[in-house]
Amino acid sequence: MRLEPECVTCIFSQALRVCRTLGVDKERTKRVLDEVALMVPGFSFSETPPQVASRVYPKISEVLGIEDLYGEYKKEATLHAARLLSAVKKRVLESEDRLHAALKASVAGNVIDLAATHTFDLEEEVAKVFETPFAIDDTKRLKIDLDGASSLLVIGDNAGEHLFDKLMMEQIHSIYPKVEIFYAVRGKPIINDITKKEAQEAQIGEVAAIVDSGVDTPGFDLTRISDEARKIYESVDLVISKGMGNYESLNDVSKKDIYFLMKVKCSVVASSLGREIGDIICHKGAGDV
Repeated sequence: MRLEPECVTCIFSQALRVCRTLGVDKERTKRVLDEVALMVPGFSFSETPPQVASRVYPKISEVLGIEDLYGEYKKEATLHAARLLSAVKKRVLESEDRLHAALKASVAGNVIDLAATHTFDLEEEVAKVFETPFAIDDTKRLKIDLDGASSLLVIGDNAGEHLFDKLMMEQIHSIYPKVEIFYAVRGKPIINDITKKEAQEAQIGEVAAIVDSGVDTPGFDLTRISDEARKIYESVDLVISKGMGNYESLNDVSKKDIYFLMKVKCSVVASSLGREIGDIICHKGAGDV
């Protein structure tokens, strides 16, 4: 998905959101905004929003002198998600359709997004997500594809959310034991996205092979992925892509069978899907780009 005019204002607003979240004083906040404003003429509508963000966030880090801008908030998000995990897992295990429930749980975790234009309450989302239908529901197709698959790549998104991803992958492993699962993470800290560090701390390696994608963007950018990630991406039978950044990076360029699993959090993504902000999606991409 290519950059739209609304994305430009969104990315600029994200710079202000970083400063407010970190309690940065007015003078340094203005310096951050000045630097990002100077970058705006260099934004191109041929780029994806994550590609633009991959330049903006390092600039913010440079100005503020903080390498991992949301490092502490990723820890807090993970602790927050962990407190809810037991109840969510109980709900999944007691469900008549464990995979469907686990997909819903994974989407509930997708609300943890410090770059989103709309905020959502995690407890509230977890409470209502099991009763909320997918606005696009390709879960039946996913079950059929998993039944015939031998390998699956799950592309992670945000820290905290990864605990619910692990729960989803545990259910996939339980129901489809022959499917080998890989879990892709970002190559370096960017916004609050999941990296190898958080994935290892959550012991995701118990259920999936952790793959360092190598990307420095908040999305699985095929032009930047590592050789290891590319080999796995191209060889697996199925891909589950979590969150909007991965959708923005893959939806109109990938030839793979990809299931986009996410909550819609901005008007541009909503428009591309023909849905509304707040909708939850399990959408199989065409795979014939």
